[in-house]
Amino acid sequence: MNTITLDNITQAVINHGDGAKTHPRLYEIYKSLITHLHAFVQEVNLTEQELQMGRDFFTRVARSSGDMPDGEIAMLTDLLGISELVDLLHRTNHDTVTESTLEGPMYVPDAPERQMGDRLGIDEDGDVLFMSGRVLDVNGSPIANALIDVWQTNSKGFYDIQDLNQPKGNFRGRFRTNADGCYAFETVVPIGYDIPANGPCGEVLRLLGRHTHRPAHIHFKLSATGFNPLTTQTYLNDDPYICSDTVFAVVSSTIITLQKHNVPNGMLVHNQNKLFYTVKFNFVLSPVTEDV
Repeated sequence: MNTITLDNITQAVINHGDGAKTHPRLYEIYKSLITHLHAFVQEVNLTEQELQMGRDFFTRVARSSGDMPDGEIAMLTDLLGISELVDLLHRTNHDTVTESTLEGPMYVPDAPERQMGDRLGIDEDGDVLFMSGRVLDVNGSPIANALIDVWQTNSKGFYDIQDLNQPKGNFRGRFRTNADGCYAFETVVPIGYDIPANGPCGEVLRLLGRHTHRPAHIHFKLSATGFNPLTTQTYLNDDPYICSDTVFAVVSSTIITLQKHNVPNGMLVHNQNKLFYTVKFNFVLSPVTEDV
């Protein structure tokens, strides 16, 4: 029997298995994870008390809460920059297609199906925004029948799943592009917001002196037959945290500038009798390629 020591414990844990015979990719990840975790523990000289604090933290992160019904695991990987790092590792064709970014923890599948030009949500206090554009391939040709899944906060910075005053599916919707690749919907101007910070992730951010702000944005997931799916966000250019997103997800190519429209007294413009905004943004998808 070999005595476990500081010098051999890492390799002993790695070797405790069949050495990649059952699942080579899992073994590759496991070996690297154990190597780095053990090195981290030794580098910081982790104490038993600190280890227990870490265990308690991850237990709490996995628990459901009012703001985060699925727990904070997804938000934690966002806050640590891991989600965006994974996206950056696999992002291709930066100059020819719309850049992707992280999905975030507030996505809900099977959003309501809506028609071209429909309102995305109900919010009488928000400034109206008309967003439109086209979905194109890398040659500039339209992609018809592309599915665009959209979600955002209301004008107070809350998603429907965080706010009991909003109906289910508020500011969520799935749209189809027409034959010219066009899409259009009515919404409200989103605002930047603080991520849910009443749980363990918020506690750690405060202890580190990190802020909890995300710049104003709208989420998109796009898919079309023959094209790679795209998950991205568009960001309002004048948000004060555009250069300091707490989840590190802003990409310059998806920053948008809203055009402000003042409506003359007694007139209707774009079916509006008050201030409203418009913006156009085109998405470019990359084609699916077969491995040779």
